[in-house]
Amino acid sequence: MAYADYHDLMDLTETLFSEMVKEITGGYVIKYHPEGPGGSELTIDFSPPWKRIPMVEGLEEKLKVKLPPLDTEAAREVLEGLCQKHDVACSAPRTVPRLLDKLVGEFLEEDIISPAFITEHPEIMSPLAKSHRTKPGLTER
Repeated sequence: MAYADYHDLMDLTETLFSEMVKEITGGYVIKYHPEGPGGSELTIDFSPPWKRIPMVEGLEEKLKVKLPPLDTEAAREVLEGLCQKHDVACSAPRTVPRLLDKLVGEFLEEDIISPAFITEHPEIMSPLAKSHRTKPGLTER
């Protein structure tokens, strides 16, 4: 019996939801009004394949920076500086995982409208997740 990995689970989730939306609505694209019927309209596209965003790479691309290794004090200082520069609040303790989580929430998650997966979380944020098979310091999450 073959074991499912995180790619298989993303594919399964993507298929389950996209086909459910297609069955219910007749297509993959739906209109959503977050403030109610009279408010603004968002278009959500459930068409596969969904975007897969590696967490650290996505953040580096969005902020136009190259982060140092995340298990260093230099990384904490850089992340703290980015939070200050972009007015991203982070209460104490200002650790690398907390700073990174706040920046991801502000710069990656906020821009996602259609379904997407944020992948390859750092091990320092997900210590119980399976280590990535080819990228040290990251997880298969």
